[in-house]
Amino acid sequence: MINFKIIVAIVLLFFLQVEKTIAQQEIDLAGSWGFETDVMDFRRSGVEIRGDGELHDTIILPGITDQYHIGNRTTYKYYDRLTRKYEYMAPAWYRKQIQIPESWSGKRIHLYLERAHWLTAIYSGRTEVNRNDYISVPHIHDLTGYLKPGQENIIDLMIDNRYQYNTHKWDHAHTEFTQINWNGVIGDMKLVALDPVYMDDLQLYPDVQRQQVTVCLSLVNTTGKPFTGKALLEVTGHGLEVKKEVEVASADSIISLETTLVLGKKVKLWDEFSPDLYQLQCSLLSSGSEEVKQQKQLSFGMREVKAVGDDILLNGHRLHLRGTVNNAEFPLTGHVPMDDASWEHIFNILKSYGMNHMRFHSWCPPAACFRMADKMGVYLEVEMPMWGADAKPGDEARNDFFRRELKAILKEYGNHPSFLLYCNGNELEGDFDFLNELTEYGRSHDNRRLFSGSTARKHVKAEQFYVSHRSDKGSVTIYEGRPMTDWDINAGHGTGQPIISHETGQRCVYPDFSEISAYTGPVEARNLERYRDSLAAHGMENLAADFFRVSGQQTRIEYKDVIEGQLRSSLSSGFQLLSLIDFPGQGYAPVGILNAFWKSKGIITPEKFREFCAPSVALLRFQKRAFFNDEIFSGKAELYNYSPSRFRRPDVRWHVTDSRGTTLYSGRISCKEISNYGVYPLGEFEFPLNRITSNEKLTVHLCVDKKITNSWDIWVYPRKQVKEILKSDNQVLFTTSYTAEARRYLQAGKSVVLLPRPEAVKGRKSNFHNHFWNPIMFKWQPLTLGCLIHKEQPMFADFVTDEFVDWQWWDILCHAKVIEMNTAPNALLPFIQSIDTYQHNHKLGIGFEAKLHGGKLLVLAIDTENKIDQRPASLQLLQSISNYVRSEAFRPVVDIDEAFVASFLTPQLDNEIKEAVQDEFLNSFQNK
Repeated sequence: MINFKIIVAIVLLFFLQVEKTIAQQEIDLAGSWGFETDVMDFRRSGVEIRGDGELHDTIILPGITDQYHIGNRTTYKYYDRLTRKYEYMAPAWYRKQIQIPESWSGKRIHLYLERAHWLTAIYSGRTEVNRNDYISVPHIHDLTGYLKPGQENIIDLMIDNRYQYNTHKWDHAHTEFTQINWNGVIGDMKLVALDPVYMDDLQLYPDVQRQQVTVCLSLVNTTGKPFTGKALLEVTGHGLEVKKEVEVASADSIISLETTLVLGKKVKLWDEFSPDLYQLQCSLLSSGSEEVKQQKQLSFGMREVKAVGDDILLNGHRLHLRGTVNNAEFPLTGHVPMDDASWEHIFNILKSYGMNHMRFHSWCPPAACFRMADKMGVYLEVEMPMWGADAKPGDEARNDFFRRELKAILKEYGNHPSFLLYCNGNELEGDFDFLNELTEYGRSHDNRRLFSGSTARKHVKAEQFYVSHRSDKGSVTIYEGRPMTDWDINAGHGTGQPIISHETGQRCVYPDFSEISAYTGPVEARNLERYRDSLAAHGMENLAADFFRVSGQQTRIEYKDVIEGQLRSSLSSGFQLLSLIDFPGQGYAPVGILNAFWKSKGIITPEKFREFCAPSVALLRFQKRAFFNDEIFSGKAELYNYSPSRFRRPDVRWHVTDSRGTTLYSGRISCKEISNYGVYPLGEFEFPLNRITSNEKLTVHLCVDKKITNSWDIWVYPRKQVKEILKSDNQVLFTTSYTAEARRYLQAGKSVVLLPRPEAVKGRKSNFHNHFWNPIMFKWQPLTLGCLIHKEQPMFADFVTDEFVDWQWWDILCHAKVIEMNTAPNALLPFIQSIDTYQHNHKLGIGFEAKLHGGKLLVLAIDTENKIDQRPASLQLLQSISNYVRSEAFRPVVDIDEAFVASFLTPQLDNEIKEAVQDEFLNSFQNK
């Protein structure tokens, strides 16, 4: 009787032996290493620190020095970035004793370090054996003549994280501003034994049209003798199995082979919707032997990308990229994650927000990132550690570094289908001939992706796509929304080259100080502590959560409008947000819907975000958002459809609801088949607004086939005349100047509404939009982050508003002025409170109320004259305030003096008031 257990055991033993034979006989080097710092770089200069040559500490690798609190302990608080708790920037020495098997005799022995920072070198005593200074790819050291099989060997590894070339200090591959400039090794660490003839490179070039893949194999022959053998190739996956045997015969030290495997008509193509992968196994055998000398396995996707005119074509159809920029923000570790699970987590979040693309700003991610992007269908743009002046002429050593880095990136990660785009670096300047050289090299050596010279700067001749904020024809990106949706940026496109919008959005959210405790890794948010302390010093610490919440909601509104504007731009090839997550460096830019840990800030759910950012999005063009109730709303519906699906006679419906959810209007749009991979008109509809008799927020809903939904808010107001609203009487005075008459009203216990013209207010310009990028680097006025609207206060009883600024505030804020209120009493809280940037935290307001001279004063710094009959929201706000100041509810509680009023008014005051203000100032000074 056959004993199946014995047979199974024999079979397993056989395969284990085969695996042992072909597994390149690796030794894992993870674990404890001897360690010593060398701040003065003594060891390489021949000076022994202690004379005995020993390393006097230990460290665990993979790891970085920050994990073990090595370096200078920082006590200061950086203002413009996170603060690294322990700073170390110098050579460090690592030592490990390892037994090399006798069986490795005659083998090539390589040391593999998946990612190190920046220079690694192997030493024998004081002699350097090998060095490597790549940033983006693994360091591989050939230690064949140094390590002795059958003996205990010492590996002395020196790592120097100082800048090896004169490169930009902000590029994200080795900056203190995002991932820190760590010292150490992360990822796999191993010794690898190879036969004297071994596979050095294996590249696959899919041909979608012919349903085949070209295999390019490079062998290294170190024997000095002719080699004869064969390479066995096998492609498997999705029921496919294709095999081929290729003979090898050459005496060259580098042997190159090229062959083609026909996969057939049933082969599946790779893209974001069907990220189907195949596996190729290449086995190298020597002549006359069936023993496998070496084996390489890799995954690949059958996909083709081309630039044709204004379009990026993927597998023959147009591609539109909806993406974000990754700036190497990993505050919990200080370095990029090297494991699959972390990248799977990141890409799951990315796709949950409807995106299909990620740009790596001035850095290249590791293999785990590419693996997960391949698996999940995410398109990547990869860059070298290049920024700004890195292309300036005159530094040939730096240029050679970039040449080597480019070649290494294409070799290491070139087989990944997710690696769709390559760009040299960010916003480069200087020698564009050199940038063209790099771009031309990539384009001529690798047809699997598209190449570009630089983001957001000059074109180079060889580039195949362009990422920028402007083209020769105009703007090609969007930084802020508009108070209507009937617009796009097609005018800047149509240049004959695909253009991707550069760093779209970038609207600040006030920091969330509750995040401070979450920084438990090598960096701390001491800058946030400084911002928090500044807010407290200005007496507004209790408003921190409010500022965070309402500025976040305004940023949500902006992102919806910005992204929809991008989607309506049918000539565009895509956009890259800066960014879906906060950027904690280079001035600190909290511009994300998510924080720097990829966690929600509570601003918007992924489901709501996908209503305006997804493969298929319903869009609506209309002329304005604020209406009088005697007008007609007219909308043009469109469908952004970059999905594989066509819509045959789609069911297109629209309806309008009021703030209570009651449907006021509804209808259907009749349209024919809607194609895919483009933006298509659906039809038009309109409805009158005369049913609305009071101020009301309405929501217009659009739905396609009951699954693609989107909505837009509009505001409707009864038509009014400003002269009827602002009519003074013997109890209430409406005035644009603070006059003696106003003073007499107040002294009589009456009410004054001061509506100073914007040019008469000393404060800042009012702006609807949150500040761009960050206020520390970009000190553009007015340096504000929206407004906190104290909507519960009675002056808003007849004006529909949330606590944050929405689009009905556009015509108000564009005709207003922001008053500096630092000298006002702490208790005086403006009812329209502009939010200052987080490094200044001044008290700012557009409207406030107070007691003065026994009377009641309300100040609203908006223009009540310029095109006022075309500003329905401004008129309604004035009506609400007029109703309020004539009511019993108008009871200000905080006293102010005329000196404060005078502090923000520019014209000369009446002599009577000027003298009174001077007297108040002198009395105040004498009392102090």
